[in-house]
Formats: sequence, C-alpha cells, structure tokens
Amino acid sequence: MEIKLGRPRLLVGFAIVLRLRDEQNLGWSRMAEEYRKITGQWISRDTIKRRYLEAKAGEQRS
Repeated sequence: MEIKLGRPRLLVGFAIVLRLRDEQNLGWSRMAEEYRKITGQWISRDTIKRRYLEAKAGEQRS
C-alpha cells in the first residue's frame, strides 16, 4: 500500500511555464512553445492546457 502525502510535484519546466502563463498571459500555443524550449520535450497545446487547468484546480483544493 502506497500512501502519498502533500502536493504532487510538478516538473520544474512545467512550473516555470505555469508562472509565465500567470505573469505574461501567454496563449496555449505560446505556452507549449516555451515549454519545448525549456525542456526540449515536445508537448501539444491541448496537453499543456489540460495540465495547466489540472494544476490550477489542484491549487484551489489545497
């Protein structure tokens, strides 16, 4: 049985992009582009949008 405590950790690159979205009001495509530049990993704008909304919903529950 595995018990997880605390908030789930975000990848550092994704956390940076979340901050960019909040501070610079980037669109989803631009946000995905910045994530690719930071991490070198490809991500679609739909995936970045879904992860962003999940992360924000998680913040509000805490």
